[in-house]
Amino acid sequence: MNNVSEASETSLAREIFGPLGGIVEIGAVAESDESVPLNRVSVGDFVNRNHNDLHRILQITQTVGSFHESTMALVDDLGWHADHEVTAPSLLLWSGGIEKYSPDIEAPEAVHRMLGAGGDVQLVGFMHALVGAAVARNQPAVPTSELIVEAIQKACAVAGIHESGADRTTFRMWRVAHLPAVLMPSSNSSEAVKTGYRSFAHAIERIVSSH
Repeated sequence: MNNVSEASETSLAREIFGPLGGIVEIGAVAESDESVPLNRVSVGDFVNRNHNDLHRILQITQTVGSFHESTMALVDDLGWHADHEVTAPSLLLWSGGIEKYSPDIEAPEAVHRMLGAGGDVQLVGFMHALVGAAVARNQPAVPTSELIVEAIQKACAVAGIHESGADRTTFRMWRVAHLPAVLMPSSNSSEAVKTGYRSFAHAIERIVSSH
C-alpha cells in the first residue's frame, strides 16, 4: 500500500487484521502435535491460551492506527479469533504458495514448510500494515516504533517463533520486501509518505539493533 495517506480507516485496519489472522492460524497449528490432523486443531483454545498477547497486540493496533472502537469491531466480523477449522488451502494461502497443491499437502513436511514460510510472510505483512497505518495517521516515529516492535515481538511468539532476534529478522525481511516499492524514485508514493516510511525504518532499526 503506497498511497497510505489516501487509505480509509477501515482499509488500514483490514490490512493489519488480515495477516494477524494468518499468524493466529499458523501459531495454532505450530503449537499442536504433528500427529494431530489440521481439522482437529482448536483455534479457539489457542486464542484463549494466548489471550494476553493478542489483547496487547490489538491495543497497540488501535493506538498506532488511532482506530475507533467500531473499526476494532471488524475483528469480530473477520472471526479469526473464534474457533474454526484450519485447512491446508488456508495454510497454503498464508505461505504464499510455498507448496504445490496436491494430495500430499497435509503431509508433516509440507505443513512444516507452510508454517515456516507462512510465519515469515504474515509477520512481514503485519509489520508493513502497522507502519503504513502509523504513516497514514502521522504518528511520531520514535514512540510509535517502540509499540510496533512490541507488537511484532508478541506476534512472533503467537506464531510459534521464539528464537532471540525474531523481531530483528522480521524487520530485515520487511525492509527488503516492501521498502523499495515505497521509497525508490519509480514509486508513486508522495514525498511525505517516503519521509514517513524512512523515519519509521530508521527508528525501528535502532530499536531492534539495541537488543
